[in-house]
Amino acid sequence: MKSINDIKVDLEKNGYSWAPTYKNINEKVWSNMETYFDEDENVLSALWASFKRYEEDMIGIVFITSKRTFTIEVLDNENNTQIRYLPFDSYSLQKILVQYSKSDSKLNYVSLQNDSFGNGITFATPNKKVLKHFVDTLKGVTGGEIEILPDSDDPLLAENEKEQLIDENLEKAKENKPRKREEKHEEQEKVQESPMWKKSSFNNEEKEVPLKLVIEKRPKKSKLKSEYANKWKTKLWLLWFLLPISLILIAIVIIYILRSAI
Repeated sequence: MKSINDIKVDLEKNGYSWAPTYKNINEKVWSNMETYFDEDENVLSALWASFKRYEEDMIGIVFITSKRTFTIEVLDNENNTQIRYLPFDSYSLQKILVQYSKSDSKLNYVSLQNDSFGNGITFATPNKKVLKHFVDTLKGVTGGEIEILPDSDDPLLAENEKEQLIDENLEKAKENKPRKREEKHEEQEKVQESPMWKKSSFNNEEKEVPLKLVIEKRPKKSKLKSEYANKWKTKLWLLWFLLPISLILIAIVIIYILRSAI
């Protein structure tokens, strides 16, 4: 954490020597800002100004350091003392508009815009030297285009932001795109039906297909084979009956022959 004295020393090293003298910035912001700084960062510039945030009147300081860019701000009324810390990316700035006042009694403006529609925020300070130091420092930390407007005592961008500035080239491109598509669509020829399509027998409707049961026919056996087998089966039992009788008769004949030989 840097002390307030350390912050002043850093600013003086970078050619900045203007303490806030605008509204209550010195009491509400400057004296309560030390907790927002790291010891190892160098404070390069400080823009104390009034501005609007979400349609609310604010006062505060925009700081540029060696690490970051941010605002320390508070509502511009006597009752509120709550400080807000809001960092922003200086590299995202597309354009910076600067307008110095013609007379010393009027405010000087710087508008930080982050897109081609002019959306951003505009800071107003009564000190020209503070604004010049801030803008010169900002040149080294952003790639955004810086435009110096003619000196004027009129508020820049209606005291705050423009309402959706229209990029004419971008809008024309958007308008032409749908027309081109329509023309291309109209130019396409319709596909004509071929006469062969009507002759096609293809029909996508579901049809009921009758089921037929087909019984497989077995091949008939040859009559010759069946008849022979049947005959063989009917005479087979006679063979088994005559076999033992023939054996007995043979045995009797053998015995008879043997006895007669004796």
